[in-house]
Amino acid sequence: MFKDGRVLQLEARIAEIQTSIEAAAARREEANAAVDRASSLAKSGNVSTVELSRLTRELSVAQQTELGTRKRLDAAQVELRAARSGSFLGDSYNDRPSSVQREEEMRLRAKDLEADLVHTDTEIAWLGNEIIVEEIRFADISEASIRTPVTGRVWEMMTSPGEDVQIGQPLLKVLDCSGAVITANVTESVYNRLQLGDRTTFEPNDGGVPIAGTVVNLTGAAGAPANLAINPDALGKEPYRVTVAPADAAAHDCTVGRTGRVIFSRREAAP
Repeated sequence: MFKDGRVLQLEARIAEIQTSIEAAAARREEANAAVDRASSLAKSGNVSTVELSRLTRELSVAQQTELGTRKRLDAAQVELRAARSGSFLGDSYNDRPSSVQREEEMRLRAKDLEADLVHTDTEIAWLGNEIIVEEIRFADISEASIRTPVTGRVWEMMTSPGEDVQIGQPLLKVLDCSGAVITANVTESVYNRLQLGDRTTFEPNDGGVPIAGTVVNLTGAAGAPANLAINPDALGKEPYRVTVAPADAAAHDCTVGRTGRVIFSRREAAP
């Protein structure tokens, strides 16, 4: 009979919806547990507020999904009760067309659509928030303020504008003028008469104020360090080198890269 067939069809539909409700409830419980764990960890700083917000939105979506599924179950149960009483509700199962049955059918359909709309609106809101969070996160990781540990000047740029960089990659070299030293090429005879601590005077070739200093290193014929502003080999052919520390580097403008001559206390002069 048509009535029995319709009842069996609705009973199967209700069983399917109940299974969906159980799955939705499981997802909701799982999301709720995740929010509880994240809330506890957020108090100790082990979970970011962004992650907690994401989990909270997932819980809201799970709750709305379960609510919408339960409303569909209510509508199916109404149809089942009507079918058992002989009044068949549905687009193709009206044995007694009437305005009352049509009204009931449309009311149930409206509830079903309303539940779907709530679920869709929740998903749209969640996705909108996700977009905002991702835009903020992208802005945070795509730009950064770079601060040097010392006060100085940019000596060498090791990257280009727009280049992708990695964590730990050198970006630039900063010149700390307060730690500048003076290097001089001297003859062997001058080198042999010098001692650590001898007083010196550096006279810039540009006519700047002379800078007093002290001999702090005698390198002999060793190779020049790689971090000198001017390679001593470009200034003279003498292989003996002397390093002089300015008495008060902070009192002078940054002199790195300037040339001149060093006058030692015993009046030997070196270019």
